[in-house]
Amino acid sequence: MSQKKAIDATAAEAAVRRMLEGQYGGKIRSLTFGKVWYTAAATREFWEVQGVLIYKKGVFSKERRNFRYQVDPDSGEVMGYEETTVR
Repeated sequence: MSQKKAIDATAAEAAVRRMLEGQYGGKIRSLTFGKVWYTAAATREFWEVQGVLIYKKGVFSKERRNFRYQVDPDSGEVMGYEETTVR
């Protein structure tokens, strides 16, 4: 299996998009990326990707979630995430 490298902001956004599409599938109505930045915490370095997801929850309802994902710059894998529901 080949490893994908997330070496720039666009590749980090693509990794988050793949993760969200795998989780929500065809329910995604809107996916907007707000900020993407490279940061370090203690001994780890990672890409932080922040944005808004709107997905179909029921027949007539939608739910909006703010998210922040952390992407490993070497492997391109999502290391951690935080999602909050906006009412």
